[in-house]
Amino acid sequence: MNIEAIKCIMNPVRIKIIQELNLQKTATTKEIAQACGDIPPATLYRHLNALMKNHIIEVVSENKVRGILEKVYKLNENPAQIISQNPKAITQEELSAVFIQFMFGLLNDFDSSVSQPDTLQNLGSNLGFSSATFFLTDEELADMSQKMNQNIIPLLKNTPAPGRKLRKLSTIFTTVSQTEK
Repeated sequence: MNIEAIKCIMNPVRIKIIQELNLQKTATTKEIAQACGDIPPATLYRHLNALMKNHIIEVVSENKVRGILEKVYKLNENPAQIISQNPKAITQEELSAVFIQFMFGLLNDFDSSVSQPDTLQNLGSNLGFSSATFFLTDEELADMSQKMNQNIIPLLKNTPAPGRKLRKLSTIFTTVSQTEK
């Protein structure tokens, strides 16, 4: 696991920057500064540079404002897109960074979900998470994944309608070492 990337995001100001970019999709330095409150510009730039160094955010464009280049930031690509572009070429460090981004997205989604007024009253139907461990061959795992996709893909075509809420399902498959059981 990329310890530096984990350390990088475990800072309240950086978490606020990531949350702002998650909400707005893109934001200028000025917009991020407004969201972060009373933080000196030099400190903000240090935080932005640390997030860029760890590949958590990226500059997507630059606007010239009164002769000064203003950067526009966004969170790095969807982790699944990064992996699917060339899965055999990704390094362990890159995969760790992508996974950290994925996990931060889950944390942000969870935080957003529990802030909804009815979530805690309807915990079982509005929010859930679990973990299951079982023995599978690679073929059995592929079969299980295919069956899950057969059930999920038709639901992706659902359109907004009365009573429907936007829901998110996230899955992670890992191999568990025998000593972890």
